[in-house]
Amino acid sequence: MDVVLINAPVTRVSPHSKLALPLGLAYIAAVLLEEGRTVKAVDFNVSGLNLRRVDHIVQQKPSVVGISALTETYPNALKIAKRIKELDDHINIVFGGAHASILPDEVLQEQAIDYVVMSEGEAAMAELCQYLLDGKGQLKDIKGVGYKDEAGRVRLNPRRELLDPNSLPYPARDLFPMEFYQEQSNISTARGGCPFQCPFCSGSYIWEGRRRPRTPENIMEELKMLYEQRGAEYTFFSEDLFTVNKKWVRKLLELINQLDYPIKWGCATRVDCVDEQLIADMAAAGCVSIQFGVESGSQRILDSVKGITKEQVGKVIRACKKYNIHVASSFMVPFPQDTRETLMETKEFIKQLYDEGSQIYMSFTSPFPGTEFYQKREELGIKILTDQWDEFDAKHNIIETRNLSAKEIEELVNEIAEYTGLVKRV
Repeated sequence: MDVVLINAPVTRVSPHSKLALPLGLAYIAAVLLEEGRTVKAVDFNVSGLNLRRVDHIVQQKPSVVGISALTETYPNALKIAKRIKELDDHINIVFGGAHASILPDEVLQEQAIDYVVMSEGEAAMAELCQYLLDGKGQLKDIKGVGYKDEAGRVRLNPRRELLDPNSLPYPARDLFPMEFYQEQSNISTARGGCPFQCPFCSGSYIWEGRRRPRTPENIMEELKMLYEQRGAEYTFFSEDLFTVNKKWVRKLLELINQLDYPIKWGCATRVDCVDEQLIADMAAAGCVSIQFGVESGSQRILDSVKGITKEQVGKVIRACKKYNIHVASSFMVPFPQDTRETLMETKEFIKQLYDEGSQIYMSFTSPFPGTEFYQKREELGIKILTDQWDEFDAKHNIIETRNLSAKEIEELVNEIAEYTGLVKRV
């Protein structure tokens, strides 16, 4: 076995733990398969952390094990790596994903971790495997890779430019337990991140505003494959900001409308990146669900963290319902400037949006590494109440602010949930 790719699991299981195929790993697997590698994939988010399965992986004698981890899943990823090294120290351990991309120095301090891949993983993993398995090239020349030199010092190579996403093979879905995913036919439509720089999002740090979309024609080929060969019934376009380029969206809609059969799909975006005409056109092309990041019901808070208005939110929600699109609005609490009064505004706004037909999601603010909330936490008056990375899950409160104690935050969040009786806690 050349390579085993592992998706590290969450500690606190929620319905979102098994939401979708880990596309990043599936793309890396596809590229490695094209390189002629033997590849196995294990998604511990489906099964839960089971060290006996790790033992079984080691018995297959892989040369390289790549482990993908978010901040929340990093401690479990580390447990997996340590177990592998205990059983066979010759296996090369590579960490990737958001946490390793943001804190590569810290990750490489761990004895069990040999390499990190920062940001995109396909080309970096392919070249790293050429070095490790074929003896080709030099470590210092592999962009996007971090490692320890012979003296044990951490070395971080420059990050590479974004790949042309049109050049990549389709994700290696067959390596994953597709029947367990709630979203089995998700499609990546772009590389990189969102051009907005919200202070609570680590994507800005990872991608530095870079974004490279696939062409609508390229997306359509994968979309047709999923419907015609795999029997897809619904597709989710897994990009944070699907409608950031309206011209690009309209071209994709035009191609979808040319299909000989109807399809259903969903996406996520911002309320200031759609209008009623675009929503109508999306609905006509099969869009049945949209999720919007609303974040707060206080205009003062929205002005400081999002740059949207409550009027925009209401208008877009009503337009979605007019064209029979299921709509979900996600909120985050608390923000550094939140007070009891602003959270009561959020409570009232949540109730308003629900009455207008929106599903509601609510999560706790987690100041993830790489975000402005983490980097400037002292300046912003954020006190982080834990030093355990697996606590950074947005499912429970881990902060205090200048205005609100942890107890007050819990009480106010419970009041919002009880008052509405309809909030789904993420």
